[in-house]
Amino acid sequence: MYSSLGGELNLRQRQMMRRFNSGSWRLWLAGFSGLVVLTLLLLLADVAGVPKALVNGFFLVASIIGYAVIGMFCRTTVPEEYFVAGRRISAPLNGMATAADWMSAASFIGLTGLLLSDGFVGDGQHPGGLSYLLGWTGGFCLLGFLFAAKLNQAKAITIPDLLGQRFNSGAVRWLAAWAAILCSSIYLVAQIYGIGLIASMLSGLTFELGVFLALGGVLLCSFLGGMRAVTWTQGVQCVVIVVAMVVLGMAVSFKTQGHPFVSIAAAQALPQIQLRAQQIEADPAEQSSRELISLRMSQLEAKIADPLHARELERQILAQQIARAKTENAPLREIQKLEANPAWRESSLDRLVSNWQSERDILKGAIHHPVGFQVPYLQGWNTGWYNSLALIFCLMLGTTALPHILVRSYTTATPREAQRSVVWALAIIVVVYLCASSLAVLLKSFVLNDLVGVHLDQLPDWADRLRLRKLALLHIQDHNHDGIVQFADIRLFNDYLVLGVPEITHISPVFTGLLAAGALAAALSTADGLLLTISNALAQDLFFQTSDPNASPLRRVMLSKILLMVVALLAAWFATNRPLSILFWVTCAFSLAAATFFPVLLLGMYWRGMNRVGALGAMLSGLGITLYYIAINYPWVQMRFELEPSQTMWWGLDPVCAGVFGVPLGLLVGVLASKFSAVEN
Repeated sequence: MYSSLGGELNLRQRQMMRRFNSGSWRLWLAGFSGLVVLTLLLLLADVAGVPKALVNGFFLVASIIGYAVIGMFCRTTVPEEYFVAGRRISAPLNGMATAADWMSAASFIGLTGLLLSDGFVGDGQHPGGLSYLLGWTGGFCLLGFLFAAKLNQAKAITIPDLLGQRFNSGAVRWLAAWAAILCSSIYLVAQIYGIGLIASMLSGLTFELGVFLALGGVLLCSFLGGMRAVTWTQGVQCVVIVVAMVVLGMAVSFKTQGHPFVSIAAAQALPQIQLRAQQIEADPAEQSSRELISLRMSQLEAKIADPLHARELERQILAQQIARAKTENAPLREIQKLEANPAWRESSLDRLVSNWQSERDILKGAIHHPVGFQVPYLQGWNTGWYNSLALIFCLMLGTTALPHILVRSYTTATPREAQRSVVWALAIIVVVYLCASSLAVLLKSFVLNDLVGVHLDQLPDWADRLRLRKLALLHIQDHNHDGIVQFADIRLFNDYLVLGVPEITHISPVFTGLLAAGALAAALSTADGLLLTISNALAQDLFFQTSDPNASPLRRVMLSKILLMVVALLAAWFATNRPLSILFWVTCAFSLAAATFFPVLLLGMYWRGMNRVGALGAMLSGLGITLYYIAINYPWVQMRFELEPSQTMWWGLDPVCAGVFGVPLGLLVGVLASKFSAVEN
């Protein structure tokens, strides 16, 4: 039914790959043991006084060199190897590669910070981290049950290739290719942004140089060997990710509770956290800070509603204050602080409103983020349960429909192996998520006990270091001016807070390098898979299918490599513009993938009545309504068209949950369009 590219390997190559796969267990065991031994040696080096920068730099250089060596070893120009790794990857190895492909910078290092700030269930304003955990893990269950075996049977190369052959339509292939490029590009920019931050933190280079430095590691793997090199690289990266998270969790657990069982340590810390949270919530100083924050938010809302009048009024007040300061010969620092006010400095009204909106959102988080864990859970589910359920829905179906995850089912020999690889991936992901969740609980204990209630000039050393670090992982603002830190005064950089765990918990700085190596592995592995997805869609599904369908296999591979490099450079350029929250854009990509691909894949695989018209209608309607909802709730669009959030948010659902509208609409349009077009024909 489906075709594949030619380029069969000779018998000797087949035997070599078979031996390679059969020995994968020994290779990964050796890699795991070697990484643990290396960490122990570096711990001894730290005790001996080796500089921290040298240790962290070693992790960065060793990681990139190791991945590059694998890429060079697995280089190939054989189409079957380059695009689908020869379709002979074993289930354990493919499961490890799938897990590494899945555990991006957002899920590996952003999840801990999210759980720390929003709790597991949230507070009614934020869904909470449990929605992400349930959505992501549930998505893999659906993938194994619904699609893995059928995708393997298809013997296609890309998801647009699969849909184009299923419906015998170039238009379906074309639309699916552009949709895959859109979803993957959003995801890719977020990963490269994360790579730049991690690389710059470890190397001391600027963020921009860090982006392009780490990009070299991505290109050497995916450019030289395609899916074959990426698979083996992702297997090694999976080992690094698991070791980094598990070893870090064990170290923090031993530091706090005296034993290495991190989940048990988190359970032991929960009652203490809740008791401390109740004390903080009853503190009059905490209530005073929250009242002042609410007042400031009201002022910002008034400014955003009438920005022109607000800017002129604020400029008049600032002009008087600056003139008075100059007349009284005030210190230069004080005058410069007044002149640094955005209302005085910014000539663009759009940028000024954007600054006010950003400040408002930050203050809103300070009020709504739960202090503890247990009580806000129930409150969150009672008031914002629909937002949480919508997010679970989008993440679950998005995981099932992400093109760079789906193509992993093409690399195994049999449908059963494809399903088994999903089970392996799910098991690995669960281990990492358990450690990340437990770390969030233990970090909450440090924040509540070491920061809240402490005088500003008596902060612990780790707080000062996090405030002064390049990433500025911690910010404290004394809203009630009492000189005491309240919980509402604390703002954490959630996306990369986990990178500060060794400093917060007072464990060896060697773990910073190990953790960053794990984070770098997570970002690089996902970026590799996304780059292949985008370049293959451009080359195979757009160029060759329309311009040169009879091109030689070698030419197909070379064009894919060239486009891969171009896409990587473009994504790096976009990442240097520093987009908003990584987790926000990643979640939007999930909604877009769910709305675009899930309806057409489900109906196309399980309903014989689905036809070309239905497929086009399902993808266009699902993608269109999802993009529209995300766009009209984006701050810049709302400001440009003078839209109020109350007018644009349907049932109060967050824009990242836009897929909850796209998926049902896509299913409905797909069924109706197929039936009506069949009747007409």
